[in-house]
Amino acid sequence: MKQCAKSVAPKQDISFRKVVVTGGLGFIGARVFKQVSRMAHVAETVILDSVSYAADFRRLAPASEAGDLPVLRGDIRSRIDVAAALHEADAVIHLAAETHVPRSFADPELFFDVNVTGTETLLKGALEAGVKHFIHVSTDEVYGAVTDDVRETAPLRPTSPYASSKAMAEEAVMMAAQDGLNATILRPTNAVGTGQHAEKLFPRFVMRALKGQRLTIEGTGRQERTFLPVGDLAAAIGLALNTSGTDPLRVFNISGEEDLSVLDVARLVFAATGKNTGLHYVRDRIRNDVAYRIDDTGIRGLGYRQKSSVDRELRAICAELGARARRQPEHLRTRAE
Repeated sequence: MKQCAKSVAPKQDISFRKVVVTGGLGFIGARVFKQVSRMAHVAETVILDSVSYAADFRRLAPASEAGDLPVLRGDIRSRIDVAAALHEADAVIHLAAETHVPRSFADPELFFDVNVTGTETLLKGALEAGVKHFIHVSTDEVYGAVTDDVRETAPLRPTSPYASSKAMAEEAVMMAAQDGLNATILRPTNAVGTGQHAEKLFPRFVMRALKGQRLTIEGTGRQERTFLPVGDLAAAIGLALNTSGTDPLRVFNISGEEDLSVLDVARLVFAATGKNTGLHYVRDRIRNDVAYRIDDTGIRGLGYRQKSSVDRELRAICAELGARARRQPEHLRTRAE
């Protein structure tokens, strides 16, 4: 996949009549919606979301206290839904996607349909609507297993249906940029924070520990991931929105500062919850990359800096899920295996 060389201009005062956040009811999307809706130079922020199993309106609180939420229920694969959402839009932040890697092996067709076809439909709508800036949030997994920090010019070698679908979606963005769309591709590492769906590693481990259940480890548990606080990721996306460049396409890695193996995460969860419930090893998934390590010098050159930490996010997750567990009936609180 050919990538354009990056040439970034200094941050400018850019005004937007309307910014559309796809997947804005999701874990990352809700944080991005809050981030953008607070910007003085953004007149209106709208969410386009299919309201799938991973959506949750509660993630937008306290934004919802101000009145009706600007949420359009629609599918990015629908040209009609896309056209309605993008009417008079100046910018799109594209987060809507199927993201759970294990599920991608079980249902790859769904992942390619949503992540590739959906992105292509959205890009066509953006070109027709005259969108000034299209931000596509991808993933570091498009690089495949890498143990040395890679820059944005490294080849893409995805190893899962999820990562392959995201790489193909990037190709669609690159083609749209050649057709005149001003686009930015962001490749972040694993986001972590409160409000994340229970299928993801941190909330899954915390909930199992709080229930007295063993933590399930796939394979050896030595697979390593880099974790990025979700608020910092939202800030980086907001920074990209506010940055213009001379090239029609810019690509940025967004890395976290902490590399942790799955076993490291388990130990942190045991310490944070005060419950060492033990480990349960199972067969590894079909392909499970040993590590993803990326160099995010580019986005840091725009002024991005991480402010939170995994420890702070984990304590917040424990507080959130602990309060939820205490609201459950007594017979559901502890379910040891």
